[in-house]
Amino acid sequence: MNDSPLLNKPVGQTLRTMAIPAAFGMLMTFMFQLVDTYFIGMLGVDQLAAMSFSFPVYILIVSFFMGTAAGVSSTVGRALGANNPPKAQRLVGVAMTSFMIITVVIGMLGLYVDNGLFSLLGAKQEALFYVKQYMTPLFLGMFLLVGGLIANSALMAKGIMIPSTAVMVLGGIVNVVFDYLLIFGHGPFPTLGLQGAAVATVLSWLTILVLMTALLYRAELLSFSFLGNLKQASEDFSQIMLISTPAIAAQVLNPIAIAVITRSVSQYGDNAVAAFGIVSRIESLALVGILALSVILTPFIAQNVGAKANHRVNQSIAISGRITVYWGIGVFLMLALFSAYIFNPFSQNPTLTTIGQNYFYIVGLTYPAFGLALITSSIFNGAQLPKRSMAITMVKSIILTIPMVLFAAQFSLESIWIGIALANILGALYARKQLIQWQKQSGDSTPNSMIVKDYINDFGQLRWY
Repeated sequence: MNDSPLLNKPVGQTLRTMAIPAAFGMLMTFMFQLVDTYFIGMLGVDQLAAMSFSFPVYILIVSFFMGTAAGVSSTVGRALGANNPPKAQRLVGVAMTSFMIITVVIGMLGLYVDNGLFSLLGAKQEALFYVKQYMTPLFLGMFLLVGGLIANSALMAKGIMIPSTAVMVLGGIVNVVFDYLLIFGHGPFPTLGLQGAAVATVLSWLTILVLMTALLYRAELLSFSFLGNLKQASEDFSQIMLISTPAIAAQVLNPIAIAVITRSVSQYGDNAVAAFGIVSRIESLALVGILALSVILTPFIAQNVGAKANHRVNQSIAISGRITVYWGIGVFLMLALFSAYIFNPFSQNPTLTTIGQNYFYIVGLTYPAFGLALITSSIFNGAQLPKRSMAITMVKSIILTIPMVLFAAQFSLESIWIGIALANILGALYARKQLIQWQKQSGDSTPNSMIVKDYINDFGQLRWY
């Protein structure tokens, strides 16, 4: 009998016990990134703008491997759900080895094409100096990040959340400490400025990888036995890529859209680019609950699909949908009411603050829609239907966001924000259509009346508090 808590504990309780540590880990990571942004902001607007230009490329590479992590989480989760631990161990070993090697190659390529790449994003010659300072250490150390991402996804597939969260928090602390020491040069440490922030990030990645690997061995989730059977390793890699390839494509589409947005925003000056970089960090922090839920849904769905527990899959879809809507509404209200105070620590420039406020007023209203599309994509990854997941991201990013932003950029900066908001709403509607089709094909469709009843019951319970 499979005694996995992902298969046996109540669905709501399981999602909470997985999502809360994941959210805390993400929260700490984003907090440390905001500290990063705060320190860089002390260097000046030029350095902030350089970080913003770097962000789409950095996110593109990270998203590529987040797609592989989703594939690893899904395949490892399904193997564990089918009660096949040796296969799960092999899959983790193959994934970590293969993708870390691939990342080294990508990093070298990034160093070779960096000037042309960032020029395409709108970086002027004076900005390229700072961009290269920031990205060179990140390109060189990116393989450490990827190893940590793969390890974390494997631990999550087994429901191991608190130890991996502690590792992420420790990595964040390492980042902040070395930010302070290397950006400004304290004690024996040199003053590296913007480059110091990047070096601190790489040191945190190294810390995370070493500790995550130790956790994998402790959980009996890592084996390099595939090195003695390369044919089996090739088959395992093919299985991972069968799920990962569409997931990678889906993940990569979002940074492409961000790159287009950044390019469009750059028409309105460095202040606009710097403000967009700051709101992106604040937004990631504020939406941490939804992001955490989307991450843990993939292994939860994968294990339950592997165990053929369809009733638990349906319960998780209903519960996660309501959590997403409530979180999105709460974040919008918080940012709409307090955006000026939230923005102020990162820049005292009133122009940047006004741009940020307008973004939150317009785009923030559609956070529930953004979240629903995101978790639906994760549900499909867990069900090993990555093509449906990719379709959602492709429609939202390529068919909706990019054309709307490019058109809106001809009018005003606020029009760009309206284009993003419309893409969020239409993307959520498309995701809902995909989910309903899949549920009907599975014979598990939930009537709209039941969904409405769930919301009414939730609000009815609130009256007693």
